[in-house]
Amino acid sequence: MAFRASVPLRHFILPALRRNSMQNPSQGRTQWDPNRLKLTSRNRLKIKLTGYTGTLRVEIPFYVLVGKRREPGILILAGVHGDEYEGVAALQELAKEVDPKKLMGTLTLVPVANPQAFYAGTRRNPADFGDLNRSFPGNPDGTPSERLAHTLFQELVLGNDCLLSMHGWSKESQVVTYVEYPAGNSAACRKSYAAARALGQEYLHPYVWPKGVLGEAAIKYGIACIEPEVGGMGTVTREGQCTYREMVYRLLSHWKMTDLTTELNRPASNPKIIGHSDVFANHSGLFRCHANIGGSVKKEELLGEIHGLGGERLQEVRAPRAGVVGVLRTFASVQPGDRLVQIFYGKGKAK
Repeated sequence: MAFRASVPLRHFILPALRRNSMQNPSQGRTQWDPNRLKLTSRNRLKIKLTGYTGTLRVEIPFYVLVGKRREPGILILAGVHGDEYEGVAALQELAKEVDPKKLMGTLTLVPVANPQAFYAGTRRNPADFGDLNRSFPGNPDGTPSERLAHTLFQELVLGNDCLLSMHGWSKESQVVTYVEYPAGNSAACRKSYAAARALGQEYLHPYVWPKGVLGEAAIKYGIACIEPEVGGMGTVTREGQCTYREMVYRLLSHWKMTDLTTELNRPASNPKIIGHSDVFANHSGLFRCHANIGGSVKKEELLGEIHGLGGERLQEVRAPRAGVVGVLRTFASVQPGDRLVQIFYGKGKAK
């Protein structure tokens, strides 16, 4: 059968790849085999990375909790960016807390997906200054970040039904908790939206993720994906831990992997669908902030100022539209292009 040039090959290839990964969860994996893990078992494993510069030994520890049956499969990972820690701490605790004997499916937890960036305390991998969340599905012969993305995607992502990628914005800013999900009407996008709603958060944000984002790559393989943002400022807080713990239990309940409704401390909210507008620095200097995270603002309201080294005012930072301050930079030294504020605005109620 000859394919017409107007029909992209991905329409034929990708569904077949997804079917194969569902039928054979070990596809792409060379360092471990999930089929060898016993039912109702808790397993601490690791994958090793090769071809990196420097003397740091790069290993990624992860946990696989196999329930009374092997399907469905959920992967939850954190530490994709090395300066976001709420998810890291949450998964370290949940790996010990969740009881495999009460699971119906397989739960894989990866507390730190980007060890080099984590040790450096930076968003990007210091080996190549690459952003791991712009590198998926990766390249086995590429840059260090691309090779890391390839290893994660092959060894951990493929074969799962749902992916939860935990983020914490950055150490320079704080964020109002929200959940990103992929905009679109494919089966995987619809499953992602349903999972995002199930997390019980006030704000849901449909995204057309740029090329290289983990969720953008996973959706192409039919894997539902959601990406929450919790916390910021490089901290681990009691509030952030409670929020992420609840999200995980809600997700497990949504996928009918376990009945943990008694673990939830509040009912699901009626979420708002949001968009966002960013405000960036145009000058180097000192950012003096006048806004509050989570506060309502009017269009053209003064949010802050940038002053030069001698104290001269270089830029007034004003709200581009009315809405809620969803992201706020707390690190005062700024350079041109730094995001100072992100305004959330409503696009309607979730249906």
